[in-house]
This record gives sequence, C-alpha cells and structure tokens, in this order.
Amino acid sequence: MTSWTIAVNDLKLTFKDKMFLFWLIVFPFLFALIFGLAFRESASEDRKVTLNVVDKDKSFLSQALIEELTDEKYVMNLLKDEKESRVRALIIPENFSENILAGETMELILQKEEGGNLEASQAAYSHILKAIIKILTKIVTVNPQDESDLEQRYGQITFERLITLKSELAGKLQAIPTGFNHSIPAITVMFILFTVFMYGGISIVQERNEGQLERTYLSPATFSSIITGKWISRLTLGMLQFIILFAAGKLIFKTYLGNSLLALFLVALFLSGTAAGMSIFFGSVIRKIEILIIFNILVANTMSAFGGCWWPIEIVSPALRKVSFIFPTGWAMDSFHKLIFFGQGLEAVIPHILVLLGYTLVFLILAVKFFKLRKA
Repeated sequence: MTSWTIAVNDLKLTFKDKMFLFWLIVFPFLFALIFGLAFRESASEDRKVTLNVVDKDKSFLSQALIEELTDEKYVMNLLKDEKESRVRALIIPENFSENILAGETMELILQKEEGGNLEASQAAYSHILKAIIKILTKIVTVNPQDESDLEQRYGQITFERLITLKSELAGKLQAIPTGFNHSIPAITVMFILFTVFMYGGISIVQERNEGQLERTYLSPATFSSIITGKWISRLTLGMLQFIILFAAGKLIFKTYLGNSLLALFLVALFLSGTAAGMSIFFGSVIRKIEILIIFNILVANTMSAFGGCWWPIEIVSPALRKVSFIFPTGWAMDSFHKLIFFGQGLEAVIPHILVLLGYTLVFLILAVKFFKLRKA
C-alpha cells in the first residue's frame, strides 16, 4: 500500500461526507459574497472628500473663500455651528475680512475628527491652501481702498494659466484592497484552514480511536507511507479549495488574478502544505474530537483575523501589520495582495513563498514527531 493509495482512499472518504460540499463550495461563496459587498470597491462619488464650513464672519471675503472651495471633487456642507461638524470642518472666524484687509495675521481652523481618513484631511488642507492663495493674490492685484471697493472690483480679476503642473504617480498605486478581488483570496485562505483542519485533524483522531491506523500499519504500508499519504490528501483538499474558489471567482465575480498564475499556485500550495501539517499535528496531540473541533475553530479564526482575511490588513496600524506576519495567513494574504492589487510578479513574493515553505516543513516535522498509530 503506497502513500498515493492512502491519500486517494482518504479523499474518497471525505467526498462521501454530505457536508463536505457545503464546506468546499456553499459556505465559502456565502462568506465571499458578504465580505465582497462589505469591502466593495468605492464608486467615483464615494471618493469625494467631505468638507464642512462654518462661516462666522459672513462677509464678502468669507463668501469668496467658500466659492473658491466649491469643487466637484469635494462635498461642501455649510454648517451653522461648529458643533454640527462630523468629519472635518473649516472654521472661518469673525473679523476674517476686516483683519485680512488690515494686513493682520488671521488664523483659519481646520477641525478634524479623531480617526478620520488622513489622506482626505490632507487633500482638504491642500484645497483650502490653494483657495486662500487665490484670494490673497486677487486682493494684492486689486489693492482696494476698503471692503466696498474690493467687492466692486474683485470679480473683474481673472488670471491666465501660465504654468500647468502635471502630476503622475512615481511607482505603484497603493490602494486599499477592496471588493471581490480581496474577498475571494481572503475567503480562500480562511477556508483552506477550516476545511483542512476539520477534515484532516478529526479523521486522524477517529481512525486512531477506531484502530484503523494500527490496522493500516499492519498491512504492507510503512509508517512513512502512512503519514505521507495523510499529508498529501490534506494538501490536496487545500489546493482543491483554492482552485474552485479562484476559478469560480474569476468566472462569476470577474476577479483579477494578477500577472503570475504560477506565483498564486505556489502560495496556495505551501499554505495548504502548512495547513496539512498542522491538521495532522493537532490531530496527534489532541485526543478528544470535541476539544479538537473547538481548538480548530479558534486557531483558524485567529489566524484569519490577524492574517488579513477578515479585513484588508492595509487598513490597520503598522504594529498590527507586523503581527500578521507571525502567521502563515499573513504571508499568504500579503502575497495575494501584491500579485492581484499591486501588479507585482513572482519575484516580489519569493520571500513569502520561502517563508510558507518553512512553515510547511516545520509543521510536517511536528506531525511526524507526534503522529501516533495506536490509541493511548
């Protein structure tokens, strides 16, 4: 009896389980749909920066500033009181116009809600700065005698664009992974763990308790062929999960698969190899099925959450991003994001693949060390 025979027999027994297809197809697609809608790609109107304005001065210059700030890229809201502010608000103080015309220092206040989008706040700050420069330039050009003179002559001033600044990205666009291009890889990683852990670890305990592993060892099969066959069958389950979800994601959700299918395959291969070794190891050291089920769920959920399967890891703090690389899921998800979102190829994820290979070897060694044929 060879390793391949043992692996094929394990897979046949797994496919006979009626719930297996739900774990393999139905549950993952349900989760992918929920996660894909939860982190859907923003439409162009969703990308507009919200800027609230509180005009305490209500002068000609304050109104001119508001007009300069009005832009189709920004959602402008005029508030009566700064207490109404939610995300970010520009406070135009009293005596704004009077102090400007008198040549005195005048402070504008941009209030930002704690936890607000930093890039949006920076964009709003830049937009306000440009509007102020335009107003000051017109005032210097007009050189008014008083506010009434400024109001009469302000609208007559126009500027020709002498210089055009062309801005281009220097490098790759660092967007936050969203939509089904994030959810399909994320759910694939998560359910590789769930499927391999549940069907891989639990069957080890059952076969040991029922004496099947010992009877297999009494056949022509060797210890090495038994554990190799078990590992191959669990590796195959993980790769089957990967192939089905990525293929269906491409056909149904039109997900982008990046520039290197080989890189995607290798990442999934060694993640599945890691999960296969972990399932045998867990099934070897935990002897009760009830405890193993709870342990599998806790481990799979913890690795998925910290690894970036529940939400894009790019949205968390740098400290948590470092924590994600403690787990093989963090390396797998970072690889998928580099390949799918940031247009990188195999060479960019070779370190990730090597780390996943290391995880695979470590847990395979642990599986061999603790694998027991007989019930304790």
